[in-house]
Amino acid sequence: MSYFRNSLILGTAVLLISCGEQKVEHDFTQADILFLKQFSLSSLAEAPKSKSNSVASDLNAAKLGHQLFFDKRLSANGEVACSHCHQPEKYFTDGLKTSVAIGTAKRNAPSVLSASWSHWMYWDGRKDSVWSQALGPLEDPAEHGFTRVKVVKSIAKNYGRSYEAIFGKILADERLMSLPDDATPLGSEQQKQLWQQIDPQVQEKVNQVFANVGKSLMAYQRQLKTPLARFDHYVDGLVADNLTTANQLNESELNGMKLFLGRANCVSCHNGPLFTNFEFHNIGAPESDKNNVDLGRYSGIKSLVADEFTCLSSYSDAKPEECMEMRFLKKQGPELVGAFKTPSLRNVSKTAPYMQTGQFDSLEQVIEHYDIPKPPYYNRQQHPNRPHFDILALNLKPQEKLDLIAFLHTLTSPIPEDDEWWQEPK
Repeated sequence: MSYFRNSLILGTAVLLISCGEQKVEHDFTQADILFLKQFSLSSLAEAPKSKSNSVASDLNAAKLGHQLFFDKRLSANGEVACSHCHQPEKYFTDGLKTSVAIGTAKRNAPSVLSASWSHWMYWDGRKDSVWSQALGPLEDPAEHGFTRVKVVKSIAKNYGRSYEAIFGKILADERLMSLPDDATPLGSEQQKQLWQQIDPQVQEKVNQVFANVGKSLMAYQRQLKTPLARFDHYVDGLVADNLTTANQLNESELNGMKLFLGRANCVSCHNGPLFTNFEFHNIGAPESDKNNVDLGRYSGIKSLVADEFTCLSSYSDAKPEECMEMRFLKKQGPELVGAFKTPSLRNVSKTAPYMQTGQFDSLEQVIEHYDIPKPPYYNRQQHPNRPHFDILALNLKPQEKLDLIAFLHTLTSPIPEDDEWWQEPK
């Protein structure tokens, strides 16, 4: 038999792999091994080319973005950087149920390690690129609490030469430096009024510099590489026919892997080398505030359509016909209500708590939820329609739950202490 539903071989071939004087016996078919190969980080393709960001692969832009990612000066209190909520030592998360910066965010901070492979950012997908997403926290009063005018002035003061070497002399316009700091199209009524008093051509220049800051931050994030985990070394050993005892998974881990990729059907959403399909699902996670329900993708779509920094915007480097995801965006349907983006399971054992507002503190609680899930909370006054429910009960045995958790631990990569992109720049 073949362990995985995607396998094509009907018979079982017992594979004997030499490990010095020992032989490790595996009852995977060759088709099983080929199936497993697609989940190894060694099979991960380069991040898709960014059509909306022409400097996404520019090393100088990445170096500028590296500086900006760790720069606390890009915040109202001088204490918050992107790295405040995306901490390298925590796999670019913050370990909180809901992120805390200047204020408290509505949700927690997903890792940025897999962001470059996704079309949608945030739990609700309200941004369509990493560069656009990077702009949101800068002006969010609960996060950096800055304005785009302050961002422009900070770039001119602290990074003028580096910025202009990449993007040109737009900062030379003296009118930018004389603008009121609090001017922004977001925020309070007073801030919006200050923004409206600015000449439209100058507004455009502010927005372009602001967008370029996001594009630099995206270029930096594309440089972040995740080292191979134990699971990857195991699969790569199977594929190369040179598995060693050092890279062998134990019985519980193997049983958990077979469950994950087979009968438990976790792989239907958590697939590929990053263990995510980057799509949106309602799994019935408990509602954190039943008086103010989180509509997830349903509300995210509304924000996305209204956003001024999408692939279709004038600040994008893409042609409109290249923005396929935005042009054919699904804007309605019960499956959007309360649906959240499938997170990557890479390093999941180190990135608790889990779900969009940290509803579960441990992997044990997550598995219990999937084992016997409760339907999504539904309130007629707050929901536009009854949410679609995307999962079925697993009905696992106690040992099977432990095996699944054991397997998930094999997806943890070592933190690359010698990788400069993972470190605060000097």
